[in-house]
Amino acid sequence: MSNLTRFVVIIWCFVVLILTQSYTANLSSMLTVQKLQPTVTNINELIKKGEYVGYQKGTFVEQLLKDLNCSESKMKAYKSVEELNEFLTKGSENGGIAAAVDETPYIKLFLSTYCSNYTMVPLPFRTDGFGFVFPINFPLLHNISSAVLNVTQGQQIKDIEKKWFGETNCPDSSSLASHSLGLDSFWGLFVIAGTVSFSAVLVSIADFVYKQKDVLRGSGPRGTLSSKMVELAKRFDEKDLSFHAFKTSQVQEHQRHASSTSSL
Repeated sequence: MSNLTRFVVIIWCFVVLILTQSYTANLSSMLTVQKLQPTVTNINELIKKGEYVGYQKGTFVEQLLKDLNCSESKMKAYKSVEELNEFLTKGSENGGIAAAVDETPYIKLFLSTYCSNYTMVPLPFRTDGFGFVFPINFPLLHNISSAVLNVTQGQQIKDIEKKWFGETNCPDSSSLASHSLGLDSFWGLFVIAGTVSFSAVLVSIADFVYKQKDVLRGSGPRGTLSSKMVELAKRFDEKDLSFHAFKTSQVQEHQRHASSTSSL
């Protein structure tokens, strides 16, 4: 095996190693994402199965669950995020709850501390929410509506959430998805490996042609281009006895021949 061949093999072994490690990491990420996905995404399904549901004590969620025909015996109130975490950790079968229903800001506050174990359903159960009441023909109605929209749909609402909930490294539940790897993820790696391999082939061909320059300079009846190409092809197909592998096999064959001669 020539030095160029060894170099190309090392490069491709390095490529295979990176691909293997990347595939393993991506597979682990996919399995982790699947574990983080909620098993139930509908409050009615929880009620139908008879699971225990948690709610924050003193909020309108208690009446909301009752309106959804949730039995009071299946409802558990919590007063703090620590108590909510305790209920969720126990689970519905061990004196805890299967899920909690609360307002989005409170859920985000809870996830800012315990996001590694829980996630929020991407499409939360919606209520009528809150609103502002103004007299008929109130002159500032349009200005107030525009101001509310500018806050809720602009950067200011993000700054408010950042101020009160803080910055976390938790994944966004709305974008909790696994991005599979493709060829476009490794195009740079393949370009480098392909360039090295192609360069090695060019150098090898140039070295072979240089060593066989006597064929290219030949003249006479066999000096045509086609005959030269045939002769180069024949020589290219011949074994290069200067390689280490052939030298080793020749030495071993010579030793076996010498051993058989001495025994005779």
